[in-house]
Amino acid sequence: MASATPALEHSEHPVFHLSHTDLDGYGAQYMIQEAGLRARFFNADYHEIPRAIGRLMEAVERQAGEATVLVTDLNLTPEQAADLERRVEALGPRVHLQLLDHHGSGREAAERFDWYFLDTEKCATLLTFEACAHLMDARHRERMEQRARFIDVGDRWLKDSEDFTRAIFLIGLVMENDHLAPTLTDLKRAYRFNLIDGFFDRMEEGLTLEALERSLYDIRKGFLKGRVEKRIFNDAELPLKDKYHRMSAELLDLDDVPLLEIDGHRAGLFFNWPHDVFRGVIMELMERQGRMDMAILVRGNGRMSLRANPGTDVSRIAAEYFSGGGHPGAAGGTLGDVRLKNLKHAVNVIREATGGQRIKTG
Repeated sequence: MASATPALEHSEHPVFHLSHTDLDGYGAQYMIQEAGLRARFFNADYHEIPRAIGRLMEAVERQAGEATVLVTDLNLTPEQAADLERRVEALGPRVHLQLLDHHGSGREAAERFDWYFLDTEKCATLLTFEACAHLMDARHRERMEQRARFIDVGDRWLKDSEDFTRAIFLIGLVMENDHLAPTLTDLKRAYRFNLIDGFFDRMEEGLTLEALERSLYDIRKGFLKGRVEKRIFNDAELPLKDKYHRMSAELLDLDDVPLLEIDGHRAGLFFNWPHDVFRGVIMELMERQGRMDMAILVRGNGRMSLRANPGTDVSRIAAEYFSGGGHPGAAGGTLGDVRLKNLKHAVNVIREATGGQRIKTG
């Protein structure tokens, strides 16, 4: 039987919290937020763990004073755990380390490291709630415990629970396309917290699942309030997803969108974006803001979609450099038999193919 979940004892210090990219991962971070802790959140899927730990630790190293590193809903390999411990110990006693895991595959690491807490009978959201419950007042603590146990039903697939259908619905809701630019990670997380809040608020009001589903439009639109111009928020002829695309374009840091000059045209490069989000965001960046003449969406397999403003012929550029073609304003192509690792790799391959030069945005 697992021992009691360790409490987050250093609640006055900032928490650097790495968690998974599903409902349970975001749910754990939601509990930290609800406990009122000062937190910097990071999220990763399993193949992204080393890089995510690197980003987190770089942030901790820049932080003056004491801090807590918290990892939830990600079972580290013993090698990953050893690397994390080494980096934390290098900063001395000012940094405290805690991992809360519920995956049986984390058992070997849990046996080797005393900061690696494993309890396979509770999901990460419930474990995180227990770790910070002492920071909540009694009424709020009771409410958050109910929400954590609800998420536990879906995450651990407790099919005999009367809440199972609703819990699975919430999992799907949180994992649906958010229509936000992939690079806006903090905004995407805040959007999911808003969904979680809205779902539970309505469920606790007694709404049926069907009525709750009908209310989702209002929950999603409510997230835009104060984040987009009032005229856009109130525009009844503008679909909700387009409002999200407008918000993304306004908040997007062009440092995250490399610009290349290709044959005298400013080309923005986008790597592995959902096509609909790409289309919506570049319409704002190109047509309304004039920040680029053309946009190139490139996949990890090298396939490309090109879009352009009037005066830029992407059908010619696609045919000349990317074995493709199409229309002056919309074309497709490929980089051939190449497997792109990331955005930086894509930029280098496209530069080599076109002779394009990087444009500074600052």
